[in-house]
Amino acid sequence: MARLRPRDTPRIFSVGLIALDILRVAGQPERASFRAGGTAGNVAAILGSLGWPAQAAGPADGSRASSLLLDDLQRCGVEYHARDGACVPVIVEELGMGAQHHFLFDCPVCGRELPRYRRDKFAAGIDSQAGAYPFDVFFADRLSDAILALAGAARNQGAFVVYEPSDPADEPWAGAMFALADMVKYSGDRASALPWLQAGDYLEVRTSGAQGLQWRWPGKAVPGWRSMEAVRASRVVDTCGAGDWLTAGILVGLLEPLKCLQDQTSPSVLEEVLRSAQHLAAWSTGYAGARGALYESGPAVARTIMQRAAPAEPDPFGESTAAVTCLVCQA
Repeated sequence: MARLRPRDTPRIFSVGLIALDILRVAGQPERASFRAGGTAGNVAAILGSLGWPAQAAGPADGSRASSLLLDDLQRCGVEYHARDGACVPVIVEELGMGAQHHFLFDCPVCGRELPRYRRDKFAAGIDSQAGAYPFDVFFADRLSDAILALAGAARNQGAFVVYEPSDPADEPWAGAMFALADMVKYSGDRASALPWLQAGDYLEVRTSGAQGLQWRWPGKAVPGWRSMEAVRASRVVDTCGAGDWLTAGILVGLLEPLKCLQDQTSPSVLEEVLRSAQHLAAWSTGYAGARGALYESGPAVARTIMQRAAPAEPDPFGESTAAVTCLVCQA
């Protein structure tokens, strides 16, 4: 049960996989879009763009990739706590026809290996000031001793703790994190690789793509799984990042009105929060890239999608694109 104090706009701190995403679209190999990515990066950037005071902790290494990552997070209103000396991971998404995409971890131009997330290089040396201020939501999608300590401090401050397990290497810290969590969300496709998943009193959301999702919240008198069908998207360009939009939508629905503090909150209200988040996630698939919707339509439209109101006028962010000859050397 979260212990939030009422305020107009919740504040989030996000830590885990924060990377530079390079989007390449079929038929346009000479151009690439550079955006902050990774689950932790996307959740912070989405909520920051929606007006939440957002902070995140991640790597910085003085590279071109690091500069592009920082520029994009700043554009989204995210204050960044940099772990200097840890390599910024770089992930290439190649988007083809029919919303087909795949990820590359080697440069498709020069063949060199792209920098990867290194738990030992980043997590052990998070900026000592990171997470030191009061905030309302703590989000993590990777674990370590340092991240677990931040989560514990957040819980003690009254934050709503969110964990998105996806990496089997989290196992040594998972049990302690489940004990701190108010919400756990994961993909059903990945569950078989995470045998240490465990039930708790938190809101648990298991997604299944086009098959919808299942949820339960024993702490809110919903001990058994409830199923919800997927929301059909009006158009599908790229499904990458839809899960991050779903997470952001759930947090907006739960915490902006501070519904999670109301003991009388009914399962039907919780289901309505999840349904609004599903609409947001479905809308996001109509754009290229994990957060392409922000760059083409903007946060005001995202708000109206969650409210299921008449579409707002698009107010897109400025795009970050560049012609490149080698993704490693130029990024």
